[in-house]
Amino acid sequence: MSQPSSHVYETLYILKPGMTDSDAAAIHQKIDSVITKFQGQLRHRDDWGVRELAYPIEKDSNGRYCVAVYSGTGGVVEEIERHFKISDDVMRFLTTSVEQDYDYTKSKKQITASEEEVKRNRELRKKGELSGSRYPRE
Repeated sequence: MSQPSSHVYETLYILKPGMTDSDAAAIHQKIDSVITKFQGQLRHRDDWGVRELAYPIEKDSNGRYCVAVYSGTGGVVEEIERHFKISDDVMRFLTTSVEQDYDYTKSKKQITASEEEVKRNRELRKKGELSGSRYPRE
């Protein structure tokens, strides 16, 4: 009998901002148990902390952002998302399929560099040293 096919996924999920670390750990543990059940492996977990949402969700303007990168056989994503849907503490979630050799730490460094550049440009724009347009006026 052949080995079941395993795929790699990245799931971003937003938890309610007032959750305690132990409550968040319980949700993380549930994800871990589902991944194990589907013969997978957690590759990386990252907690970005509480950040401002793009728009209010259920009267909350902030949320606790978490990322999990994992592998698993068919059905692992559906089962994790089923648990998210029945949890009152998960505000939103998004899962994407990524390449087998996906390196989250490399992607995180690129994201951090981009965020720092945006922050620098915002500060320069406030000081008037940078125009608001990408293209200089002729």
